[in-house]
Amino acid sequence: MSLSAELSGLEAAQALDAQGRHEAAIDLLRREAAGGSAAAARVLGLRLLVGRNAPFDSAQAISLLTSAASRGDAEALAQMATLKAAGAWMPQNWNEALDLIGQAAERGSARARGQLMILGERALAARARAGEAGLWGVLRASVDVKAWLAPPERRAICEAPRIRVVDKFVPVEICDWLLARGAGRYQRSMMFDGQKSTFVATRTCSDFKFDILDADLVMQVVRERVAAVTTLPMAAFEPPQIFHYGLGEEIKAHYDALRLGDQAYGRGGTYKGDRIATLLLYLNDDYDGGELEFPHVKLRHRGMAGDAVYFAHVDVNGVPDRLSLHAALPITRNEKFILSQWIHDRPFTAAT
Repeated sequence: MSLSAELSGLEAAQALDAQGRHEAAIDLLRREAAGGSAAAARVLGLRLLVGRNAPFDSAQAISLLTSAASRGDAEALAQMATLKAAGAWMPQNWNEALDLIGQAAERGSARARGQLMILGERALAARARAGEAGLWGVLRASVDVKAWLAPPERRAICEAPRIRVVDKFVPVEICDWLLARGAGRYQRSMMFDGQKSTFVATRTCSDFKFDILDADLVMQVVRERVAAVTTLPMAAFEPPQIFHYGLGEEIKAHYDALRLGDQAYGRGGTYKGDRIATLLLYLNDDYDGGELEFPHVKLRHRGMAGDAVYFAHVDVNGVPDRLSLHAALPITRNEKFILSQWIHDRPFTAAT
């Protein structure tokens, strides 16, 4: 199928979506994919993978993405790299993930190239940024996965509640990459009480939540480092999100734990897990105000871009810790961005 024909098929599907005719768009994409369009297979696969204006069907999504990647679709290769690195619906394999992202970069994927320039050897990355050609293979080979996934050092700043700080948790380049992923996609934050999400006057910031389509190898590195430093499994992680605080915006004192009791929630109302820890990654530091405050212990903390702080919502016996009450104080100059990773006491997929 010619490129012009592929584009016309995708444009027709987009037009149907714009009219709210999502089933017709899916049917068209299926026909285009069956007719040999790698782009249609990729687009349909991505929709099915998250159930976006389409039924959720992970098995078919993986089949379509694998087909598109085998035909050299750069963005399908990049998405398959993410799934391999995360172990999502397939065994985790970092070497295969890096091979896929290298192929995507060689085929022109800007997103894949950006990931390699962050994860690869710095001098090679600088040459690639300067426009030197033919470096994607050697840049992929330079990625030191073992070093990226090694647990960084932490230090205690409080024992009740348990609060730990990790200086230089990730390089600033990762912060900039994550900020670019969320740019222009923030929505006003809501508060989830274990049953429903609502707007509340005590939370005036906005947020952007990552799903598997927005994630990539850079995000997976961040999550693996969170798991390493907290010694808690990624299966218990909620989807990460970036909080944005504009001038004067804040979150007043609250608990991150959802229940602090025995009330079930989630799909079917049977999930009884809860958040037991929060890790915050500072994505910028050019602002005033915005300190993380624990009012019960009169402690305030603020990190630099790339630093992280994490704290427990339960004590050493697993009992909800009322001292973990915390707030994000108002911004008095500029704006603040921070990545939040909430962690549960059991696999979080049971709640979704």
